[in-house]
Amino acid sequence: MVGSQTLGVRIPEHVLAGVDRFAREQDLTRSMAIAVLVEQALSDSGMAPGELPLSAKADSSGKQDTASGQRAQKWGIRTARKIAAVLEAEKAADQPMANEFMLDGKRVAIKCAKPATSQCGLTNTMRDRVDYIICASQAVGGTFNLYKVTPRQWEQHAKEPPKHNRNYGSLTHLSRSVYRRIGEDLGEVEIED
Repeated sequence: MVGSQTLGVRIPEHVLAGVDRFAREQDLTRSMAIAVLVEQALSDSGMAPGELPLSAKADSSGKQDTASGQRAQKWGIRTARKIAAVLEAEKAADQPMANEFMLDGKRVAIKCAKPATSQCGLTNTMRDRVDYIICASQAVGGTFNLYKVTPRQWEQHAKEPPKHNRNYGSLTHLSRSVYRRIGEDLGEVEIED
């Protein structure tokens, strides 16, 4: 459910500059950026309904820890399966734990990102196995915008994690702004929570 409320609050220039920078980085409108940032702040303070308690969240620096990484991975798998069901794609039988599906005779990876997540990650082995990747970018209202990217496009435009990261050399990330620019727009889908 999307709500709207005019608050009549004057936002200091330095805060607004930060909001605008976040909006550009995340490829959002100013209003969407404010909504995402407020939602994150509420979630981080334990005030958002249905959220995990503070003790189960990532550390206060905003970096992902093991527990938050595992939650993100589980969410991605569940969400990809729901999107695949809407698309009438079937699970790839030889990769039961991966986000790989068969759609119209093609092997497809479905990678999901929440509104505050600026990129999708993909292992090099999965990239080399699939015919294309669907990047599912969740909008603030809950729907997912889908973009089709070929493995070649992914390889050309994706970024490696830092060298000290344990996934360096085996996983790359493609930013939302890039997959929106280079990918084929497949429209949007809505899934059940």
